[in-house]
Amino acid sequence: MFVTILLGDNRMEMLNLNCKLIHFIHHLKERCGLDFKECVDLMESGGRVMNLEGKQQSEALASSVLIERQYYVLLRVCRDDDTGCRKYMPLLNNPSQSHPELTELLRKLSNPDKEQDRKIRGRTQRRQTRSKNISANNKHQLK
Repeated sequence: MFVTILLGDNRMEMLNLNCKLIHFIHHLKERCGLDFKECVDLMESGGRVMNLEGKQQSEALASSVLIERQYYVLLRVCRDDDTGCRKYMPLLNNPSQSHPELTELLRKLSNPDKEQDRKIRGRTQRRQTRSKNISANNKHQLK
C-alpha cells in the first residue's frame, strides 16, 4: 500500500501507508526540510485537502486517512494572523508552471469566504437580471 507525493522540483516520492500518521507526517516534513512544528497537509488531484493538521500526533495508520495509489500534493498550512484563516502553500517549485490547475484550487481553499461571497453575488445578480427581464417582458406584453 503506497501513495505518491508530489513535491519540490516535480519530484515524486512513493510512501508506504502501512505506518502511523505521526511517522508519515514527520517523514514528509523531513523530506522538505520543514521544522517539525510547522503544519503540512496533502491535497488530492480533485482538490480535496486531507485535513492532516489535527492528526499530526495521531497513532492511527496513514492508510486510515489516505487512499492507496492516489497522487497527493504536499502543502504547507499557514495561519493568517489578521483573519485566523488557513492558507495553503504548495511545496512544489513553480507550481503555476508545472501544475497550473493547482493555483486556482489553492486560491479557493485559502479564501473560502471570498469564494462563497462570489457565488452568492453571482446568484443575486442572475436573479436581478431575470427579474428585470420578466418585468420588461410584462410591460411589452401590456402594450
